[in-house]
Amino acid sequence: MDLSHRHRSILKALVDDFITDNRPVGSKTLSEKHNFGLSPATIRNVFRDLEELGLIISRHHSGGRIPTEFGYRFYIDSLISIYELTIIEKQRIQEEYLKYQFELDQILSATCRILSLLSETASVVLSPRKTYDAMKHIELIHVSGEEILMILVTRSGAVINKNIFTNVNLSQESLYKISKFLNKNAKGFEIDYIFCELIDELMLYPDAPEEFIKIANLMKSSINFETDETVDLYIDGLHNLANFKNEQINSIESILTLFDDKKLLKKIFSEYVNVDEVATIIGEKEDPSMHGVSIVATSYKMGDKRIGSMGIIGPQRMDYNKALALVDYTSNMLSEMITRISR
Repeated sequence: MDLSHRHRSILKALVDDFITDNRPVGSKTLSEKHNFGLSPATIRNVFRDLEELGLIISRHHSGGRIPTEFGYRFYIDSLISIYELTIIEKQRIQEEYLKYQFELDQILSATCRILSLLSETASVVLSPRKTYDAMKHIELIHVSGEEILMILVTRSGAVINKNIFTNVNLSQESLYKISKFLNKNAKGFEIDYIFCELIDELMLYPDAPEEFIKIANLMKSSINFETDETVDLYIDGLHNLANFKNEQINSIESILTLFDDKKLLKKIFSEYVNVDEVATIIGEKEDPSMHGVSIVATSYKMGDKRIGSMGIIGPQRMDYNKALALVDYTSNMLSEMITRISR
């Protein structure tokens, strides 16, 4: 949208003031508070132009103006100031990670906690699919008859247990040989690669145990990459919503409803696993369930591979300047930690 410098300056000041004060912004207030060199009457003329463009609205005929969802979108895309986290904020994030530098579950919990603490909103972290991780160890255990328990341990410490039902009765000694062969030839590879490609190659190895060839395809089919590999959802900071008690009640109800529907929350954040930059999702135009709600989200990586997503959720009147910088910096820290423990 091609706005004049005057229109852009007034819109930015209006959104900044509304985010800070949580009350409609009047032309007289802007004229007195900001060094525009413009009279309230001139600012009201700009207001009318911005209203016609759908960027601001007035709740009451004689009241001040507030941003619309479209106004917030334009503000974030074109007007937002670059925020730099303070040294204290960065140290707080780093110190939190150093407490849990070797446990993936604790690292993800710490990420969620620090996001909600510093943003003063609610936060979400979507864990990686376990099959994105590299295999550290595999063990096949005879359970009974033709049933085998396959235990996969990943480098990040996650454990995947799968029951395999065969048409042959294999001894524990045979299963030990298969486990030894797989630990020798598959250790260090990503689990999805092992079960989608590498097992087929290993079946052709001259030293592949005969018993392995008998159950290799059953092992492959035991992991359903489309439906079986669930992810975990970490949530923190719902208590921070009390800080927005003066918001429109519908906005808070929408946020709480969103957190109640874990399936929808996973779906929303799954869409941002492959997003490289920090993204903002604003209101019901992007999803009917998000009336009055904003999400700032991004992905995090293991090495060069994006494996999960994270972000903060709150009413549309949130501090986007800080939120964008916080989510970006924290995702970089999380990526470094996960890459380190996966080596």
